[in-house]
Amino acid sequence: MSHMIWMMVFFPLLGAFLNGLVFRKAPKGVSHAIAVGAMLASFACAVTVFMEMMAAGGEAKVIHGIPWISAGGFSAPFNLILDRLSGLMILVVTGIGSLIHIYAGGYMHEEERTSRFFSYLNLFVFMMLLLVLGDNMLVMFVGWEGVGLCSYLLIGYWFQDDANAAAGMKAFIVNRIGDIGFLLGIFLTFKHFGTVSFSELREMVGSGALDAVKLGAVGWITLCLFIGACGKSAQLPLYVWLPDAMAGPTPVSALIHAATMVTAGIYMMTRVNFLYYLAPSTLQVVAVVGGLTAFFAATIALVQNDIKKVLAYSTVSQLGYMVMACGVGAFDAGVFHLLTHACFKALLFLGAGSVIVAMHHKQDMRDMGGLSKYMPITHIVFLIGVLAIIGFPGLAGFFSKDEILWKAFTGGGPILWGLGAVTAGLTSFYMVRLLCLTFYGPNRSDHHTREHLHETPAMMWAPLVVLAILSATIGYLGVPEVLGGHNLFHHYMEPVLMLPAQVSEHWESLSAHHSHDLETGLMGASVAIMFVASGLAVSLYARGPAAVLDTWAKKFHGAYETLSNKYWIDEIYDAWIVQPLHDMSEFLWAIVDVRVVDGIVNGVGQVCNLAAGLASFRMTGSVHRHGMVLVMGLVVLLVVLVV
Repeated sequence: MSHMIWMMVFFPLLGAFLNGLVFRKAPKGVSHAIAVGAMLASFACAVTVFMEMMAAGGEAKVIHGIPWISAGGFSAPFNLILDRLSGLMILVVTGIGSLIHIYAGGYMHEEERTSRFFSYLNLFVFMMLLLVLGDNMLVMFVGWEGVGLCSYLLIGYWFQDDANAAAGMKAFIVNRIGDIGFLLGIFLTFKHFGTVSFSELREMVGSGALDAVKLGAVGWITLCLFIGACGKSAQLPLYVWLPDAMAGPTPVSALIHAATMVTAGIYMMTRVNFLYYLAPSTLQVVAVVGGLTAFFAATIALVQNDIKKVLAYSTVSQLGYMVMACGVGAFDAGVFHLLTHACFKALLFLGAGSVIVAMHHKQDMRDMGGLSKYMPITHIVFLIGVLAIIGFPGLAGFFSKDEILWKAFTGGGPILWGLGAVTAGLTSFYMVRLLCLTFYGPNRSDHHTREHLHETPAMMWAPLVVLAILSATIGYLGVPEVLGGHNLFHHYMEPVLMLPAQVSEHWESLSAHHSHDLETGLMGASVAIMFVASGLAVSLYARGPAAVLDTWAKKFHGAYETLSNKYWIDEIYDAWIVQPLHDMSEFLWAIVDVRVVDGIVNGVGQVCNLAAGLASFRMTGSVHRHGMVLVMGLVVLLVVLVV
């Protein structure tokens, strides 16, 4: 098994190396074949490894690598860990990643050369595998920083456009802010526990041998780690990079927003769930931030007209759900939603990419409409994706979303449940709005675009069909007992979650006081909200957007402008943070760099010039004069020696 795991990690790196260095000038078909081959090989290894792990009882196994960092009493070997959590993640990363790679060949067919693109894409997957398999925080941090770097390269792939380059830079910088928190968490962990190994930390917490100092430090450690998670998983206030990430090619959006980068924060918190259980104050912060992010992003998505921007804010909102689940101690529910979301969000982004290709790269939904008759396959699979994300009964999102809402009620109270339920209604509204504006009603595109509308090739729609099947079925892994199921996913995750003895009684008692009737009632209320919001969106947008937009803009001008401008958050950041930092940098450059540093450097040169000028004052270039000076110097030297 150990060799197979290293091979699984190695294949995407090999693909990146071949496309980036060996075959960088090869035809795009060759680049695509190398990238897809590397991903399929990695996926095959992941399936094999996962099956072997489950056959062995699903117990965690540390795969020892090379000695890496060793200084004094500190040691961080390059080890990997395979357990039920990382096993699930490698299936998501390599499986959905493979489908995205296949799709990308059709999406990028107009590009003259794609070796650089597929090299970055493979490298992204390699870094994500390192992140989810690392047995200590430092190995995870290598993958963590790696996906940040690759996101910068991929978001700004079309760097000839200044806006795309700026979007890549924005993602890179905002994530670095969160990474400071992650690093502080790593430092504090080592300071108080003497290790950064997840396996060793779990053993220490499980033994119950934590003194008051360690228990007191856990709150700060988990809070710092959560700051890191806010950066990667786009939570308030560090969410602003993710909507701008739409500047990259659509397969990049699917990879970042579904299977890889944005799930990193959720994964990291779940990996150290035993620490978060010991920090109830931090969990309260996590739950509130997650709930507010989910609601906040959903309100912005209500009025967006760019099809990818709607999906981007939807991603921020759904990530808020996952974070809220972690905040109420339901890490298994958060990971379950991560799994279902990876399927239907990849489907929605790739479906949007197919629409964009058919529309000659137009993304404004107001110029679409009626595409169901031109793109029947894309329409059907996209419909399944929309129904899944809004929580239509029987599809994936229904089970994972309602699991989170139930845990929010039992672990956070009715206010947190209400926030999640309202957000679910908003999600239903803006997703059905997107569906209506894109596929139904009259076609609003120009004559030239309308004449060339057609279904995308099989290379693009085949991955969509696979994702649609997953979006329709994968939720049945977590059918709750109230619906006659056994919640297999919860039992699957049980060995990953560890309630420390100090708090186990509290957490186990949360759901014990609530009946199945209450859970059924809350589930029914959630479904009713979904149907009402969806019906409202259909009644408003099924015939087209023009009249509705005019009415909203006039009746609710202030609210509409606020949401359209995304609460002016970017402008506030620019005015209060970016511009003052820029002005301060210019001031320091003008005073410290130019006057002080340059003054010292230039002053030394000027002093040397002055000294040289004084020394050469009597040097006229005459040989006789030089000879006379030499003789006089010799006489002086002899006098000194004799006397």
